[in-house]
Amino acid sequence: MSKDVTVDQMLSAFEAAGMRTTRPRRAMAEQLVAWGAKEKEFSSEDLWHAVQEKAPWVGRATAYRTVQLLQDLGFLDRVTFADGTERYHVVAAGHEHHHHLTCEMCHRIVPVEACIAPAAFEAMAQQSGFAISGHRLEIFGRCPDCQDDAHSC
Repeated sequence: MSKDVTVDQMLSAFEAAGMRTTRPRRAMAEQLVAWGAKEKEFSSEDLWHAVQEKAPWVGRATAYRTVQLLQDLGFLDRVTFADGTERYHVVAAGHEHHHHLTCEMCHRIVPVEACIAPAAFEAMAQQSGFAISGHRLEIFGRCPDCQDDAHSC
């Protein structure tokens, strides 16, 4: 997660990708930078609702497309839960590769540095014939608080 992403960095990335800097994109970038400073996780719907308070002209589809675009540009990291829901958090461009432990009960997200050994990827590539370009590992379970809650029932 990142406290050092700026609105100007996001807007410059839009321009570098050949896209215009629009008022809706600026409004969303401002909200995302504020959330990044607080290390807040959010959904596309959360972003749309938050931006609606300040910029009611921003459409839901625009918010969803912008989240996808910012993920593609490396400013957002997506976490997918066991139930299929997705949350995002703001990351600095070039952030360290990491994975997540995700709680199936409360949706708590804990970043972890553990990763699959490069030799395992090489073996997978040789066995499958794939040219592996990346991966995402989501680990599901129950956080300590939810384990305690389950035991107290």
